[in-house]
Amino acid sequence: MGSWLRKYVRQLGKLAMKAGFPALVIDCIIIGSFSLNGTPDDGELLPVFYLRLLLLTYGACFIAACVIEHQSLIRAATRMDADLIGNAFGGLRKQDKLFASGLDLYAKERARAALDLFLEVREFDLTDQELGVLSFYIGRCYQMLRCPSNAIGYYETAREKGFSEHYAKLFEARSYAEGGDYSRSFQLFNELLENDPPEDFYFLYTDIGFLFIRQKQPDAAAEWFERSIEKKQNYAFALSGMAIASLQKGDFVAAQDYHYKALVNHLDEPAVFRKYYEETKRLMLEMHPDWSEKTGAAPAENAEQTG
Repeated sequence: MGSWLRKYVRQLGKLAMKAGFPALVIDCIIIGSFSLNGTPDDGELLPVFYLRLLLLTYGACFIAACVIEHQSLIRAATRMDADLIGNAFGGLRKQDKLFASGLDLYAKERARAALDLFLEVREFDLTDQELGVLSFYIGRCYQMLRCPSNAIGYYETAREKGFSEHYAKLFEARSYAEGGDYSRSFQLFNELLENDPPEDFYFLYTDIGFLFIRQKQPDAAAEWFERSIEKKQNYAFALSGMAIASLQKGDFVAAQDYHYKALVNHLDEPAVFRKYYEETKRLMLEMHPDWSEKTGAAPAENAEQTG
């Protein structure tokens, strides 16, 4: 919920900035018209009038930007789900209405409530297409609830019933990684790479990189992050991965350099990354006290930080 709220506030901030220029242009046009044609009452207007005029035009532009952007965001957010669902659950049956309600809750990140509805839909007599779609979203809910072992079976069912091979396999691979079966996860990620993944799967290299980070194999992780950086795919996130891999190798100078590059390249949720970076650094120093000299700080100072 916090992540969603932060993204929403950031989006409002961008819209506020976007509304400024057209508001200023409109205000200048109106004031210019007054200069040429006179004021409505042919009298002198007070400065407060011009301030109110600016605020009014800005408010109108901001509302217009919100409406326009809101519609485009809605289309962008629903396009993938619409393509994946197809014509399944498109009728007026009870199961169709339950699925639609569950999907709405899922979109709002209310995974537990959505899962309850999806499991209720599962009790109906469904076509293979509907069962495939439903299984995928049940899997997603379990994964959002941090139950990856429960999710895996539903992703497998989704693929068996003809649901999108790429999307079901992607989240199945991530579930295996979250559950600790790294070899199976790596196998599925490789299958995705070998079978012409969709263009919006630009994160596969970084997913594999962090799969090796989980296994404390920084050299292997760095190879995948470097591929992502070379291809300019998920660029800032790949830089953050290189920072973590460098910490695991004890190269604190390189880690700090990648840390900086990730942040200046507009990494999503920078506060989360900073916390992860500092926790990883602390953990590495606890595991390898002799690495304290590599940080450039005195050993006593590092001891205080790790204590």
